Amino acid sequence: MTAEQYIDSLSEKDQNIISCFRHIILKNDQSVSEKFGKLMKNPNTFCYYEQDVFKYGLTVSKNHFSFHSLVLYSNPELMEELTTELQKVKFQKGCINFKNLDNFPIPNFEKHIKASAAIDFSPVIQHYQNKK
Repeated sequence: MTAEQYIDSLSEKDQNIISCFRHIILKNDQSVSEKFGKLMKNPNTFCYYEQDVFKYGLTVSKNHFSFHSLVLYSNPELMEELTTELQKVKFQKGCINFKNLDNFPIPNFEKHIKASAAIDFSPVIQHYQNKK
C-alpha cells in the first residue's frame, strides 16, 4: 500500500489530522525526509529520517494517533514541557498517544517540532552510525 492509498482509506477527520501533522513536520524540520513504511507492529507509518536515522513517526490506530520521536526520547526536558502542556494524552518513553486535536492541539505540535528541529540531532545519528 502506498502512502496515498493509506490516506485515502482513512476517515476524513483522520486524513485531516495526519495531513496537517505531516505538513508541520516537513515545513518545520528541513533536515528530515519522509518515508512510508513499518514502525514496530504498525505497517502504515509515516517515518521521518535525518541522515537515514529515524527521528519521528506518525501512526493511526483504531482508537488513537501516535507521534513517535527519538528527539523526545533523547531530550527529557522536551517530555517534561509536553507533559505540562498536554493533560489528555498518554505518554510513553518517546511516544505520545492522542485521540484528537483537542488532546494534542496543532499549535502545541508545531511548537514541539520547531523545538525538536533546533536540537542538535548529530549525537544520535553518530550513535546509530557507529552501531552499523
